[in-house]
Amino acid sequence: MPEVRTVLELENICKTFPAVKALNNVSMSVKSGEVRGLVGENGAGKSTLIKIITGAYTKDSGSMLFEGKDIGRNSPLISKGLGIYAVYQDVMVTPDLTVAENFFLGHQPRIGPFINWKKMYRESEKFLDEIGLEINIHKSIKELSIAESEMIAICKALWQKPKLVIFDEPTAVLTRSETKILFKIIEDLKKRGTAIIYISHNLEEVFEVCDTVTVLKDGATVGTYTTEELGNVDKLIPLMVGRSIEEMYHKTATKTGQELLKVENLTGKKFENISFNVKSGEVVGLFGLVGAGRTEIARAIFGVDHFVEGKIVVKGSEAAIKKPKDALNNGIGYLPEDRRKQGIFLQQDIDFNLNIINFDKAMRGGIINYGKAHAQARDYVEKLSIKIGSIYQPISQLSGGNQQKVIIARWLCKNPDVLIFDEPTVGIDVGTKSEIYRLFGDILNSGKGIILISSYLPELMGVSDRIYVISNGKMAAEVQKKDFSEEYLLTLAMKNLVSKEKIKEAV
Repeated sequence: MPEVRTVLELENICKTFPAVKALNNVSMSVKSGEVRGLVGENGAGKSTLIKIITGAYTKDSGSMLFEGKDIGRNSPLISKGLGIYAVYQDVMVTPDLTVAENFFLGHQPRIGPFINWKKMYRESEKFLDEIGLEINIHKSIKELSIAESEMIAICKALWQKPKLVIFDEPTAVLTRSETKILFKIIEDLKKRGTAIIYISHNLEEVFEVCDTVTVLKDGATVGTYTTEELGNVDKLIPLMVGRSIEEMYHKTATKTGQELLKVENLTGKKFENISFNVKSGEVVGLFGLVGAGRTEIARAIFGVDHFVEGKIVVKGSEAAIKKPKDALNNGIGYLPEDRRKQGIFLQQDIDFNLNIINFDKAMRGGIINYGKAHAQARDYVEKLSIKIGSIYQPISQLSGGNQQKVIIARWLCKNPDVLIFDEPTVGIDVGTKSEIYRLFGDILNSGKGIILISSYLPELMGVSDRIYVISNGKMAAEVQKKDFSEEYLLTLAMKNLVSKEKIKEAV
């Protein structure tokens, strides 16, 4: 084992943006071979701290020591030269180059003036084989799935032989089998003496992979603890948000009313004979393993994807839904799984993102009354306590949780009868999650219904009234609240998987 030494030491780091004290005397140190969890709500200061470590931001005051040397002035180039490597939730790889070319980018092996392609591909393939990742090294990154691209970005970190690796929400798009490979990579990095900072809103993961945890709240350090002394998530959440885990999934009792939506024998490319219903005042969960067809069902109901058989009934009448506009006209809303690519307009401001389907509410004589539209946006920003500087601020500058709340505000303003939430809390801190669950109560109390798709069973069981389990594109069962258990739901989810290999890949 390499000698244990302090790799990174931060002392009294401060950073202020206009009207916001992002970091207030934050101190933290990380040793070689240590996995340090960094947790806190959105806006706690995690991203700002990481950008100071990687040189993207300049600290206002405080000191940063790397391997005992004071780094007075930092930049992305300087931090890379020090051996600091960051893997962000937004995949940082070059899409038009192959997997092998991404690994060797900037230092291609050569024979004289020519690139040694054989060596490049041979070494890349050997490297992925050692890790246990089956990805074609000849494929360009743009041909890969989001999860595969993320794995390549992670593998690049190991390839660079870094001294400090920062993982920012690395498993947000990964399957369970890919997550296991990531944890193996982290274990290999630890054995090499690499220091690791691990940021995740999945707190169970933090206990699975981290040795220690630093908690940030409102830009300040709450404390640093070993995962052993904390013991479990129940002890960590109050340090982050000041409320218990039981309060997080609190759901106000609501009265179930009329049937709002019924799906009968719906069949599409990745699902068949799907039937279920949603009534006013209830949350209906859809659960299944990765690739089960949950998202495809939601997209078909909303008119994004076509279905070949079956029907969709809205308030007792069959609805012809062939495109999203049809779904909107029938009172159906949909928050997509990938909010950055499918839910928001990154380069546009908050006002535009919130009003994009609601400008009709601010029209007079066919002309948009922009004053009314702006007031409408401000009203919903205030209702949902969205943390912004201005409604004219680009949405890309908001945290993931606040971006998600803008999309929810968009739909609350539209006021559909049925809202489909597809993985609404992925990559969102526990405080914002709790706020979203409370919003569910407001939606239900207004006589609406919710379809919730989530891979996180504690969440699904905590807020759903009924859960429909999808297994390999088919309906496995409808489960009532009194029968909820993780073991039972997972067993049902595997019902139509025909081999152990498929089960292993799915989970």
